[in-house]
Amino acid sequence: MNRGMRNVSGWHLDEWGELTASSAAALAGVALEERQPPTDPVAYHGRQGKITAWPSSSRSKVVCGSLRRLRVAVELDFDPEVIRFSGEPVELHWQSGRAKYRWRPDFVARMRDGSRCVVVVQPPRGFGPRWQERLAALNEVAHAAGWQVQMRSVLEGTQLENLMRLADYRFADGVDPKQEQAVLDAFRRKRPLFEGAGASGVPELTAVDLVYGLMWQRRLLFDWEQPLPRGPLVWTA
Repeated sequence: MNRGMRNVSGWHLDEWGELTASSAAALAGVALEERQPPTDPVAYHGRQGKITAWPSSSRSKVVCGSLRRLRVAVELDFDPEVIRFSGEPVELHWQSGRAKYRWRPDFVARMRDGSRCVVVVQPPRGFGPRWQERLAALNEVAHAAGWQVQMRSVLEGTQLENLMRLADYRFADGVDPKQEQAVLDAFRRKRPLFEGAGASGVPELTAVDLVYGLMWQRRLLFDWEQPLPRGPLVWTA
């Protein structure tokens, strides 16, 4: 082993659901975005707490060890470049000097261009020595496996509130195509949300639901700094 190298291995479930360990290079061929955690999920970075899961728009269960990670999971679900993702699907094991480490990166995503990306939620109190060691090990694995590494902060304020509201409309089941098209047509020019919904000819409550669903799909756009309940200007993509 080269001096300074950590010889990181990754523990994960194989395609039959059995626990296995792979070298960093061998992880290149593992569809981690389709896997559940290798063992019982843990609370965020070892904290005690309730384990949550996000039912993604692709109908997969994404494990989240904290509310902060759940919020990032929603943002990943909304990202059009992310095809599928999972929470804590791999646990990295390595040794640096005399110290032994293990750590589960927050998410692994399959991107639209076919690449695989490891997403790490930025810690609330900055990157101390332990975090620097984790990221060094992750970068070593990413280099060997051909992964990207992406840091994500947690949305706050109005943008977070808007995203969480739209996430309730991520499953487009039972939508009438004619009503959907009527709502789209109503926003060929910029106009306030509730004005356009009312002008669509679709029953008002149904029209508003369709607007939110089309916003989740990015087929309708709006200013994210404006709260949705106030009826911001909306227009077609």
